[in-house]
Amino acid sequence: MPPVGSSSLERPETREQSSPPTFPSPGSTTARITLGVKQVNQAARSSHHVLALLGLAVAIGGCYRGQDRYGAGGEDDPNGDEPEGAVDAFCDEQTHPSATSRFVRLSHHQYDNTVTDLLGVAQPPGDTFIADPAVAGFTNNAEQLRVNDPLARDYRRAAEQLATDLLDDLPRLRAMIPCDPSADPSPNAEDCAREFVAEFGRRAYRRPLDEAEQAQLEAIFASGAGLYAAGTDFEQGVAMVVEATLQSPSFLYRSELSEPEGGGDLVALDGYELATRLSYMLWNTMPDTALFEAAASGELDTAEGIEAHARRMLEDPRAADPIEDFHRQWLGLVEYSNVTKDPERFPEFVPGITDSMEAETLAFAQRVLLEGEGTFAALMTSTETYVAPDLAPIYGVSMTGNEPQWVAVDESTRAGLLTQPGFLASHAYFGSSSPIHRGVFIQRQILCTDIPDPPGDVDLELPPPDAELVTTRDRVEHHTSANACVGCHELINEPGYAFEGYDAIGQVRTEDNGAPIDSSGSIMTTEGTLTFTDGVDLAHQLAQSPTAQRCYLTQWFRYASARRETEADDCTLDGLHQSLEDSEYDLREMLVGLTQTVAFRYRSAQGEQ
Repeated sequence: MPPVGSSSLERPETREQSSPPTFPSPGSTTARITLGVKQVNQAARSSHHVLALLGLAVAIGGCYRGQDRYGAGGEDDPNGDEPEGAVDAFCDEQTHPSATSRFVRLSHHQYDNTVTDLLGVAQPPGDTFIADPAVAGFTNNAEQLRVNDPLARDYRRAAEQLATDLLDDLPRLRAMIPCDPSADPSPNAEDCAREFVAEFGRRAYRRPLDEAEQAQLEAIFASGAGLYAAGTDFEQGVAMVVEATLQSPSFLYRSELSEPEGGGDLVALDGYELATRLSYMLWNTMPDTALFEAAASGELDTAEGIEAHARRMLEDPRAADPIEDFHRQWLGLVEYSNVTKDPERFPEFVPGITDSMEAETLAFAQRVLLEGEGTFAALMTSTETYVAPDLAPIYGVSMTGNEPQWVAVDESTRAGLLTQPGFLASHAYFGSSSPIHRGVFIQRQILCTDIPDPPGDVDLELPPPDAELVTTRDRVEHHTSANACVGCHELINEPGYAFEGYDAIGQVRTEDNGAPIDSSGSIMTTEGTLTFTDGVDLAHQLAQSPTAQRCYLTQWFRYASARRETEADDCTLDGLHQSLEDSEYDLREMLVGLTQTVAFRYRSAQGEQ
């Protein structure tokens, strides 16, 4: 059973991405448009493949219009009077966003959500695409989300299939048409086609079409008759527009085309660009009707208007999606399916149990952050969790029935995410615990410490237990005591030892190979030394640690901004961190706060593409 409130939209990792793709070159625009128009106007064609070329050509022309659409200081420029620098809501000095890409490709997860909302599809195709690359733990990094030839072919096949499926589901297709094409007199069909193109194009491109785009898509609509095996001429025109639009960079990329005014360093985003940033940050999908209306009316031209919509959106069920997706990636849940254990030592590790572990963590995060206290501290220390029957033996609890249940676990042995079986089992060996793997995770993911990977020639196998090296802790200390290892393992080992009270599948234990467990230790943070007795004690101290709190904020900044932080972001992150301490690091306040920053409302004029 899926976790309560979880999204059914999930993009499993499938294939590795090949060489870095690039955004189409402006230099080829004219040739592509000319070729596409000639091909689409041919009376008879044997393949739909030219639609991919035409869809790309139409939108590439739009992507490089520059000031034709949002000229500096023009009537469509919502913030033409903004200064060269702006005061951040959380920073006492003028700040400038880092230079980032103006063209952010949708991640496959966002693509799936978007085509689901745009077309009403039940099974979006993103899991068949070449995999998105992960940067700093997240697969939505703007600098790496490019389109190479294999991915372009994936998009083409998906667009063709989605358009064909639409013709096989005429009620769904007709629900997309905002008018009645069958009404007399016949010119009504042309008017209806024009209305459909304008409305569908606005939603697909997340902004109104300009005159050239409208005309181009109307031409595509008119050329659709006779190209499909099903549907009327009008319905085939709809399918043709869908097929071409889904391959357009204006759909596949979140393009930010507003221009700087008078050579300023900051570029104020227009209402539609802000609506798109909001929707993909807080919902991982396209804007809804309210956001489109807010963009058109100017509601998003002020920080207050953005805040009001951010708070509205966080009350919507769609807010669960990025929370699930963030924690799946931050916690490395994709690795759970690869976890195996020694069946003789751990008969409780039954087939399918890793699915229950993942479901527990995702349901727990959503419940804590959207329904409960909503704080980082609760995420790290809550003792109510979502236990499936196959996890009950690991927790040592009794359950009735065959469905997962919310269970209050022993607060002396369990506290939050870090004592859940999923984390503990996925950071352990086949037959034993692993303080090293658990410690690396704490330093990298919880404290944002830069821990390098071990050199390629290092022996990663621990020595076998013997009379002198009885416990796993003994063996780790011996194995990492060499001078070349000490520097990193002084940071790694101690937080890993905190979880020695749990075996390789996350069961509580008091002995290791017959010897008493020692889970005590200490770690250095920016605020000082944390000295702990066990994993529960460490979890509670991390929950109140400014270092851990700011790291959680930093991880969310990377995910929400689709990029890594830079020095230009330090002031903003420091200020937002201080403001969140007053709310005990409430996640909802964190996400709203991120929308109030200069980095969210503006882009840098540097690095113009």
